Amino acid sequence: MRTLSFAVMFVATVALADIPPSNSSQCGNSQAGAACTTDDGKPGTCLKQMVGRLDYSEGVPPKTKQVEMLLCVASVTARSSVTNSPPFFAAGALMLVMLGLIVTKLVSRGRRSAAA
Repeated sequence: MRTLSFAVMFVATVALADIPPSNSSQCGNSQAGAACTTDDGKPGTCLKQMVGRLDYSEGVPPKTKQVEMLLCVASVTARSSVTNSPPFFAAGALMLVMLGLIVTKLVSRGRRSAAA
């Protein structure tokens, strides 16, 4: 049973060893400064970044080492073009809708009572 558990953990660890980091697929054959698109579709630039990789050179369990890779980093213009509405904006819009419904209800009641 111990041997089976060890084998499953070893295979799982080895399977995760070669998973590339996020935003690295387009910059693999490019040079620093090249245009790219991030994994979530935003325009970016290939930049040198330090990432952690598993190092099996001393056997199992692996150690972590830092290596330099080219990753697609979202450009400043892409970041600035994304607008996140503050939470109070959504709450204010919801309150306006509710106020509109209340006013509509009161007006329709007023018309019914005036007609009676």
